Amino acid sequence: MEDFVCAFEERIGSPSLFCGRRQEMDLLLRWTTDLIPKKLAKSRALLGRRKSGKTAIMQRLFNILWNLDGNVIPFYIEVLDQDQWLLEFSDEYYRTFLSQYLSFKTRTPLDKKNRPWKWGELNDRLRQLGNREILREAENFQDDLEKEDVGDKIFK
Repeated sequence: MEDFVCAFEERIGSPSLFCGRRQEMDLLLRWTTDLIPKKLAKSRALLGRRKSGKTAIMQRLFNILWNLDGNVIPFYIEVLDQDQWLLEFSDEYYRTFLSQYLSFKTRTPLDKKNRPWKWGELNDRLRQLGNREILREAENFQDDLEKEDVGDKIFK
């Protein structure tokens, strides 16, 4: 792809460094571009040992789908194996989802490290996009986030 844009920087580095895994990548691309839009896709799990390339494949798939600008909006989040406050996890997850959705819709690359945009920037971009329904949902989420009493709720 001549005009290939990395929506976010892949951990492996330059996309030209990605090699091998052709069979897995072809399977995932067929699944996302052919089956998902036709509602014929079944869920898939990518299993493998640590350091076997799962993250590299998923980040590569995200950037390819982002560049295709097709019917499937890519979403990628890395959930660390550590104790997390449920409220903080919910906030990061929702901001990551909105950031990637808006990045795809507006063709604006993400932060190089795929950090989600802050609420102020998200709200500005949602207003610019003009989708009042999503903006209202985001505002409702922010209201709930501010009112939440976290107590000892922890996500393990």
